[in-house]
Amino acid sequence: MATTRYGGIRARDTDRADVCGMLDAALADGQLTADEHTSRTAKAMSAKSFGELDAIVGDLQIPDNLVDTPVVRVDRRRPRRWLAPLAIITGAFVVGAMAGGIASCAGDFGPSEHVPTLTTGAGLAYFIDEYRAEFGDTIVDEVTLYPDYVIFKRPATGNPTATADGYYNGNFRNPNINTGRKPDVRTFDLTTIDLPAIAGLLAGAPTTIKVPNGAITHASIEFPPGSSSDKSPVVEIYAADKTNASGYLTATVKGEPIRVSPPSH
Repeated sequence: MATTRYGGIRARDTDRADVCGMLDAALADGQLTADEHTSRTAKAMSAKSFGELDAIVGDLQIPDNLVDTPVVRVDRRRPRRWLAPLAIITGAFVVGAMAGGIASCAGDFGPSEHVPTLTTGAGLAYFIDEYRAEFGDTIVDEVTLYPDYVIFKRPATGNPTATADGYYNGNFRNPNINTGRKPDVRTFDLTTIDLPAIAGLLAGAPTTIKVPNGAITHASIEFPPGSSSDKSPVVEIYAADKTNASGYLTATVKGEPIRVSPPSH
């Protein structure tokens, strides 16, 4: 894949996610060894430009389902919605074991061919990109991710005394506006989330929470109730299995573990 004249364009998290998909495919069909896959995945997660991403996959044969992504066809210049499926952003480590380890970039697709499962790293990155396009900023009060949809609260546009309760499932519904917003309601910027670190937590959450055959039910990002003004928002990830055994883990938005609460037996 030749380097394009757009190689200096800044990469988004969703661009990095697509490169992970290409690396997964290259590992699966024998183009890369496991060590090469791990090394290139780490580079993809920290790449800042299309040129850097191009260098990571430039010698690979690209799967048919990814040949039209902006990473390959940069001249399309950042379409708002991609037509290619997104892969999981990874570099996962299991918090419970504290031993770390790189997870696979295996694809995990959501309710349609366009939207990844929203409780994955790729899903969170995709939602943030869509949110920015919809509202022109990335400010929220709180956000809760489910596999197929997201609910969130944010300051109502043009009305500092009201809160907008929003819903997203590939499209944004008109938010419900609730008046009486308190002046001390705290907001945070979605771009302060360390996406590769949180992607790792999401990928390893069922094992970390000790429901290894389970799946994430939902994940929330918000300030803890009653937290002091010097505290940051936290991420809580909930997982359950088919026997209804469930638990959760809590971490900072930078991916630093706070606690793990496995199922009680």
